[in-house]
Amino acid sequence: LQIGFGSAGAEIIGTNLSDLGELNPMIPGVRVNAIFGFCQIRNFTLAIEELQQDAVIFVNKIAEIMHSNVVKSGGDPNKNFGDAFFLVWRLKSGKNTHSSGDLQKELFDSSLTCMQKVIKELLQAGSLASFLKDDTSNMSSARASSFETSNVAVGVGLHKGWAIEGAIGSKVKIDASYLSPHVNLASQIESATIKYNVSLLMS
Repeated sequence: LQIGFGSAGAEIIGTNLSDLGELNPMIPGVRVNAIFGFCQIRNFTLAIEELQQDAVIFVNKIAEIMHSNVVKSGGDPNKNFGDAFFLVWRLKSGKNTHSSGDLQKELFDSSLTCMQKVIKELLQAGSLASFLKDDTSNMSSARASSFETSNVAVGVGLHKGWAIEGAIGSKVKIDASYLSPHVNLASQIESATIKYNVSLLMS
């Protein structure tokens, strides 16, 4: 469960399991406050067309960098949408954590620093060809050469807000997910990085 859904996702799914191990999707969600992050891979359509089956290796190499940094920063990787990653840093709940005087600054700083590290590590990787050189031995020389000038890059949107955390789906297929306009806003903020020609925006 922890590998399939992430540590936070496993906890969410776990609450929907009965003592007999049966899944009950009809359980209300829980409102949480969190920092939501969307990270999208740039030029992904080109990468898919050129890499073909090696595209899985490409995405997983980025995921390895992304997920390790997110976990170290106190966050949880939630979903991968092919060319995008959804990330969550859950804020503490309680009487004194919703006041304007308690902004849980450490977690905000940690999430921002985390994504800056991810962006930096990917920039240091250089071209797509050098990023994949150890893992694409089956790639043709023509396909490999087309990536000598293409750099690995991502766009990141971070937004703090509330969401309903819960298990979404049925007994056939279920996901640990977050429902909220704030989640959608994090995605829209990431999209705006293209318009403003920057790697990261936050609100």
